Amino acid sequence: MILIEQIRALSLSYIYGIFFAFTYKINNKYLVSNIMFFRIILIFLFILDHILLYFILISLINNGIIHLYFLFLFIFGIISYIYLFDKQKLNKIDLDFLK
Repeated sequence: MILIEQIRALSLSYIYGIFFAFTYKINNKYLVSNIMFFRIILIFLFILDHILLYFILISLINNGIIHLYFLFLFIFGIISYIYLFDKQKLNKIDLDFLK
C-alpha cells in the first residue's frame, strides 16, 4: 500500500471513530431500552450498519484491507470525541487520579 493510501485510510479511521461516537450519542436513548429483545435488535443493527459502512468506505480507499493500526485510530477517534466534543461526558468523569 502506498503512502497516500495509508494516510487516507488512517484519516478515515480517525474521522469514522468520531462519527461512530457521535451517532452512538444520538442513538443512546434507543440503544439503552428497558425491553431486552428490542435492545438486542437495535444494538445488533447499529453495529452491523457501522461495520458495513466502514468496510465500504475502506474498500474505496485500499480494496478493503484492514490493518490493526486502523483499529487503533478508530478507537482514538472515539476517545477524542469524548474528550474534545462531548462536554457532558467530560464533566461526569472522575479525574481524581490525576492529582
